[in-house]
Amino acid sequence: MHRKPRNRKVSQGKKRSPRWLFWGIAIVGIAGILFLIFGVNSKSNRKVSANREIKNEPTDFIVKINGAIEQFRIDFGIPQKSIYIRKKDEIPQLPNSKVSEITIKINKNFQTALINYFFQRAILDSNGTIIDDVEKKSGNELDIKIGYGDILTHKIRIRRISKAPIDSAYVALLIDDFGQYSIPISKKIFDIGIKFTAAILPNGKYTAYILNTLENYPKVERFVHIPMEPKSYPQVEPGPDAILVKLDDRKIKNLVEKMLNEIPGAVGANNHMGSRATENKRVMFQVLRVLRDAGFFFVDSRTTPYSVSENIAKKIGVPSTHIDHIIDPPGLSAEKIEKRLFDYCFSARRTAAMIINCHTSDTTAEILRKNITTLKKYGIKFIPVSVALERKQKWNSHGGI
Repeated sequence: MHRKPRNRKVSQGKKRSPRWLFWGIAIVGIAGILFLIFGVNSKSNRKVSANREIKNEPTDFIVKINGAIEQFRIDFGIPQKSIYIRKKDEIPQLPNSKVSEITIKINKNFQTALINYFFQRAILDSNGTIIDDVEKKSGNELDIKIGYGDILTHKIRIRRISKAPIDSAYVALLIDDFGQYSIPISKKIFDIGIKFTAAILPNGKYTAYILNTLENYPKVERFVHIPMEPKSYPQVEPGPDAILVKLDDRKIKNLVEKMLNEIPGAVGANNHMGSRATENKRVMFQVLRVLRDAGFFFVDSRTTPYSVSENIAKKIGVPSTHIDHIIDPPGLSAEKIEKRLFDYCFSARRTAAMIINCHTSDTTAEILRKNITTLKKYGIKFIPVSVALERKQKWNSHGGI
């Protein structure tokens, strides 16, 4: 009698098991199945993705390295006919790919250390690896092996040859602030003996002396360096008779006309400071209208990325352009200024002409004096800004010169 009720209770307990237990077991089971299905697929997808990276990334790398080598060729003025390419050995790790064996003939004027520095920098900037680098024949030959990690993809032989041709690069130095510093500093730059453009401050302390001195330097082109209001005004003064935003139209017109008359023989103008003024449409319209009527052209010194000068110049018919680079902004060491000079001069071959801005100072004068002769040997031709503007206009209108 006692056992029956106990058995019935046990039986009832089984029938009335909590529903959450059943659903919990079911959910765990389903989750396990889903994990098996999607987990395997996820691993499979990761393998596929990894395989894609292994296949595609080296191919992309080879394209990047080829681009870096081509840019090096252009920057060093190496004609296409001075490069020989062949593909011979298969790359075991990269199906359907062969090692590129490239011979480059470069003019002997380029020093071995300079070639090696620029070439290796181009490769490393493209995420390549320099596997080996050997100098042969007393520095007249460089053998460089390039790879994707430790996978060899390129064998480069650079041969220095005396009569190898060099494509020219055209550089216009626009040197600012003449008239602000003493004659000895300016004369150091004049005596370098190249064609360049001197931007002369109309009201500089030494402007009259500069104009007299320039009579002995016919290669130097003259610009009016127009002082204009910077955003830091009045804490920073652009100089006497500067073009300020608060001035009315007539005053601006009269000041610009006066400045042009103070620099006889000038053919163009650029702004001294002027980060606020060159952003102002009304002010720049008045300035540029005077330049147009005088037959001048305008070069924007790009003291602000929001300058409106070129847009307005185009609308009213003033030939205009802007500087491409500046080599001596405040705070740079002489070593960095020199490096920028070489970088920008070499990259000038990528365009019709490059306008490089710098300033009258002992440091810049010494850097130019030290390096101009060498740069000429590297195929750099120094031209006035007016010629650079003509080349740029021709390039833009015909898609190249």
